Amino acid sequence: MLVREGVYRERVAPPRGGREGAPIVYRAEPGKCVVVKGSTLWRTHWKPEGEGIYSACPKESLFDDRSDEYVDSHNPLKATLASTPHRREGKKELERGFEGDARLTFTCGQVFIDGVPLREVPLRSELEAGTWWYDPATVRVFLHPGQRDLKGCQVELTTRRLIFAPKQRGLGHIVVEGFVFEHCGNQYPTNFWSEPANVQRGAVGVEAGHHWVIRRNVIRYAKTFALDVGRVNNHTREESAYDNLVEENYLLDNGSASVMSCGSRNLVIRNNVILRNNRLHFLGSKRWEQAGIKCHLFVDGLIEGNYVAHNYDTYGIWLDNEFPNSRITRNVIYDNGRAGIFLEMSDYGYDRLLVDNNVVLNNHENAVYIHDASGATFRNNLLANTQDAPGFGQAVYIRQVSARTKTYHHSFFGNLLIGNARSIEVNYPAARSGPQRFDFNYYDINPAARTFVVSDKSDVPSPWSEGAFRKLIRSNFDGKRLAEAALTFDEWKSFWRQHGESNDSHSRCAEANSVAYNPATHELTIELTTALPERAQEETASPAHFSKLEVGMNHRVIWEGLPVLGRGQLPPPEWSHR
Repeated sequence: MLVREGVYRERVAPPRGGREGAPIVYRAEPGKCVVVKGSTLWRTHWKPEGEGIYSACPKESLFDDRSDEYVDSHNPLKATLASTPHRREGKKELERGFEGDARLTFTCGQVFIDGVPLREVPLRSELEAGTWWYDPATVRVFLHPGQRDLKGCQVELTTRRLIFAPKQRGLGHIVVEGFVFEHCGNQYPTNFWSEPANVQRGAVGVEAGHHWVIRRNVIRYAKTFALDVGRVNNHTREESAYDNLVEENYLLDNGSASVMSCGSRNLVIRNNVILRNNRLHFLGSKRWEQAGIKCHLFVDGLIEGNYVAHNYDTYGIWLDNEFPNSRITRNVIYDNGRAGIFLEMSDYGYDRLLVDNNVVLNNHENAVYIHDASGATFRNNLLANTQDAPGFGQAVYIRQVSARTKTYHHSFFGNLLIGNARSIEVNYPAARSGPQRFDFNYYDINPAARTFVVSDKSDVPSPWSEGAFRKLIRSNFDGKRLAEAALTFDEWKSFWRQHGESNDSHSRCAEANSVAYNPATHELTIELTTALPERAQEETASPAHFSKLEVGMNHRVIWEGLPVLGRGQLPPPEWSHR
C-alpha cells in the first residue's frame, strides 16, 4: 500500500498479515511527507475564563476510535493516566498504598498549539502560560495559550489512544516504512502484566506479531511511549513476539520511552536515533516503564548502532527480567538522566549477555548500573564522564536491592573508564551476591586513590550490621583499617585474590586522561597518558570502528548514522527512501 502525501487523522489497524516472501507493505509516497496523527484539528468556540485562560467542550464525535480494546475509555480525556508524571505523587500512587495527593490526576490526552505540546496540569489553580487542564465534572478543556491569539493558532486535541496497531494479535510479515506518527493518547503501562487497562501498547505496535519491519519512520509526542514490539500484556511464556526489526527510525520526545517490549525473540533494534524521551519525567514508585529502550524478557535480541541521548530522568538502555543470549553493541549512549545501561532481574552464569564496543558517556548517574541481575560480559566499551550525583557517579555500580534474585557473574574486560566521578562499586561476594570478573581494563585514576568500593549491599536486608561489615572487610586485609571499604588499586586486586579471583591483574591505571565529545560534529577526543593493556590494544578497547588508540590525542567520529534532530524538527521527506 503506497500512501499519498498528506496528513491523516485516523487509527490504522491492519486487518491481516502477509506471508514469507510476500509481506503486507504500508509505505509512504517516496520523497513526500505522510503524517498520521492521533489528534484532531480542533476548531471550536473558546470561552474566555479570565487571567488569559480559555475553555471549550470537545464533542464526543471527535473521539472516533471506539474499539473494545480500551478497558478504561476510548476517549483519552476520560482515561486517567495510570501513574503520575513530573515526579509528583498523585491519586494513583495513593490508591497503591504510597503517599500521594488524591487531587492530582492526569489524563491520556494531549493539547498542541501550532505543533508544540502544552503541559497538562492536574489542578485549575496551576494553569499558567503553556499549560492545559481537563475538568471531568464539566467535560471541558481549559488552556492558557500565553501571548498567542487562539484565533490565529492551530489547536490540536489528541483523540485516539493508538495510531498504527492491529486489533488482532499475532499478525506477521508487515512492513511499515516512511511515515511520521505523532500525538498518540496511549496509557502508561503500570503493572501491564496484570492490569488490563494498562497493557503495554505504544503509538505504533505489533500486538504480539512476528516478522514486522518498522523502518525509517518518525514516532514522536506519544503521551507515553512510541513503539511496542512485544506481547503486550503478560509475563507468561505461552506466547512471544518474534523476528521483528526496528531500524533507522527517529523516536523523539515521547512521554515515557521510545521502544518497549515484553516477551520477544530475535528482536533487532538498530541504527535508530532515540532522543528526549521520558519527556513527562516519570520517576518513582510504579513509574518504572521508561527509558530510551526498555525490554523485558529479551531473548536472543540485538540492540545495535543506535544513538540514545538526552532522555530525561531515565536510563539509555534498560533490560529487565531476563535477557538470555542477547547483545548490546556499537551504540552511542550519551547524556541520559540516569545510567547509560541498566540491567535488572536475572540469575545466570557468566556470558549470557554481551555488551561490547559501546560509547557510554556523560550520563548523569552511572555508565553501567546493575542490580538483582547476573551474567553480563562488558567488553571493549568506553565508560566515561559520569557525573557526581549524590550516591552515584560510579562508572560501574553493582548492588543487590531486593531478595528477588542474585547479583553476580558479571565480567568487565578491556574497557576504558575515563573521567568518571568514581570508578567501581560492587557488593561483597556473599549472601545473594557472588564473584565478578575484571581484567585488561584501563582506569583513569591514581592507583593510590581509594576509588574501588566494596559495599554491604549484598542482600536485603543486609546480612551485616555496619560494625560487622567493617570487621569482615578488615579480615580480608589482615586487620588493616579501611575507610568504608574504599580500596586502592592494589587493595582491590588483593581483595579479589582472597576470593579466588585474579581480577585486574593485567589492567592499568594512569592519571590525567580525558574524553571530550562534540555532539555537533560527533567527534570524540580521547587523550591517553600511557599505553593500553596489551590485550586491550589487540582487541581495540573502544568502539569497533576505531583504530587502535595511542598515547596522546586520539580523534574519532563516533556517529555517522541519521542526522540528530533538534526539538520540533523533522527530517527532509526524501530521507525515508534514500
